[in-house]
Amino acid sequence: MSSIKYLYGLPIYIENINPETYQKDKILSQIKENYTISNKRNNWSKQSNIKTDIHHSLLDEENKNFNKINYYDLLKKYESIINNFFNKTFVKNKFNYKYDIVNYTCTNKNSFMSPHIHTECSFSLIHYVSFDKKQHIATIFKTPYYFTNLLPNSEKLRNTFDNIEENSWLRREFVFNTNEDDVVIFPAILEHYVRNIDSEKLRITISVNIEIQ
Repeated sequence: MSSIKYLYGLPIYIENINPETYQKDKILSQIKENYTISNKRNNWSKQSNIKTDIHHSLLDEENKNFNKINYYDLLKKYESIINNFFNKTFVKNKFNYKYDIVNYTCTNKNSFMSPHIHTECSFSLIHYVSFDKKQHIATIFKTPYYFTNLLPNSEKLRNTFDNIEENSWLRREFVFNTNEDDVVIFPAILEHYVRNIDSEKLRITISVNIEIQ
């Protein structure tokens, strides 16, 4: 299953990976082992006044205290999904692109990763490797439009119109209905953040940056 959606007028691509087509158990075991070493791993926003208190590998991949993750055959899976995304977004000319796995994120406590955009690429990809919609919250996307804060009768409007991506112009934040092994591609300029509530199961995602060359 795959689909193109438009959130705040921006294209969002969602496709589900069959977990039997990649070495999921090995990847999860490596990440979980790192999490047992320390449930806080943050080399990304140490100087920020907004607290990020999650375990993630961004800018810390060479840290000898943690196992370096072998993503096995996931790179080819991602390449296929990225190609599907571009084939469905009315691309006018042929072009080259590169993509890189930039980090994984692993949480199960009440934790927070501050709002951010990815300035170093054109599109971003999130793969929900371990995700339980009854326990976890998917990535929270923030509106790029200032007028959303100024809408008269905004509460009445939000209560009148369904909470779907077509009506996202009414909402300051939006969360997609997400399943485990969903892959979501979105423009890197779309601000987003991660918040996790206390859960029994680890929430694990992998992030990829996609740069058009």
